Amino acid sequence: MVDLPDHDHCRYCGCAVPFEQAYCSMECYENDQKRIRKEKVRDTAMAVTAVVGAAVILVAGYVF
Repeated sequence: MVDLPDHDHCRYCGCAVPFEQAYCSMECYENDQKRIRKEKVRDTAMAVTAVVGAAVILVAGYVF
């Protein structure tokens, strides 16, 4: 087995980086931030959809 120096991996692309770094480049950092923002928007939209759906079901149950 090859003895590799201690390292971690970039959070976005997976390239090897020193332990004190989370990303291998500013480009990976920016791309990961964009991905995180998109996930937050998607998660918020899904939560709102679930709440609205539950409200519609409750209201429909009282009406009919």
